[in-house]
Amino acid sequence: MNIIKYLTMREKEILQQAIGQFNSIIGAVLQQVPVKKPGNHADAAVELKQGKIKTRFWVEIKNEIRQQHIPGILNQVKQNPGDWLLVCQYIPQPLKDELKKRTINYLETAGNCFIKKDGLFFYVNDQAVTRHRQPKEGKLWKQAGLKFLFGVLIKPELLNRPHRAIAKTTNIALGNIGPFIEELKQEGFIKEGVKNKDKFLFIENEEQLRNKWVEFFNAVLKPKLKQGTFRFLNKKDMHEWELLRDVDFFWGGEAAGAKLTKFLIPERLTIYTHEPKNKIMKQLKLVPDATGNIEIMEKFWNDELNYQQGIAPPLLAYAELIHSLDSRNRETAERIKQKYLG
Repeated sequence: MNIIKYLTMREKEILQQAIGQFNSIIGAVLQQVPVKKPGNHADAAVELKQGKIKTRFWVEIKNEIRQQHIPGILNQVKQNPGDWLLVCQYIPQPLKDELKKRTINYLETAGNCFIKKDGLFFYVNDQAVTRHRQPKEGKLWKQAGLKFLFGVLIKPELLNRPHRAIAKTTNIALGNIGPFIEELKQEGFIKEGVKNKDKFLFIENEEQLRNKWVEFFNAVLKPKLKQGTFRFLNKKDMHEWELLRDVDFFWGGEAAGAKLTKFLIPERLTIYTHEPKNKIMKQLKLVPDATGNIEIMEKFWNDELNYQQGIAPPLLAYAELIHSLDSRNRETAERIKQKYLG
């Protein structure tokens, strides 16, 4: 019997869990099948049957999909994306949304999936990730901790200010500061130094800390900030967005990338603001639209962390763009990283 390659025990476990959960939820029949070895480096192959319809997929297996996997996945499935099924233990919701937009089929071990091929269509997004499947992370990687880290990554000197000042700058409760700093020490991201006999804290492994913050910002914090999706009442405003009055909000995402690098023409606009969304809607002449290309988000940082009027901090723009499946957005993110993040 020919198979594509030898799977690790972990890969076998993920694939079988996903198949079993899918079959129990959907009622269709998904099963692994032996195939002759192709030249596409697939991990496995599966066959999906419902009624008289039967189709096959090449399978790519991941434990947890993260942004660094995206370019490789896109390259692997670029010829026939519909022929592939990405099977993972866990996929962050923002990446699920992007995969769905690209019509790249995926299946989580919890049973959440987007599968569309040969007349079959399955979409499940309400299955909870069980506790043993959830990433084991401390409070630092929840909403308040991510706001704290945002401030520390932009201004590392905050670590050596009084806790009350740190809390004010990062917009979180005073009682969280000590535990967050201690957790950073335990994870090896901050160290203690001595200068002129005075002790001080500094960030260790900054790039690793930033990369981890980017992942959790997109998975945990960003979805909580969304105030709604809109479109311009006047279509021409999309092409003249840079002329709009931006004193009450900050451009994020693609718009921030365009302003910071002059490399990108945005197709979607992201707005961060403390103002009521109705005020911004009136100011920019926006109307609600679930399929619109403008998002209003809650501004979660203190003005001390502002980059400049009208543009969100470069770290935020980088975090949003590097998680995009669009190659030009990712290129813009890399340019922001090189120029602004050091």
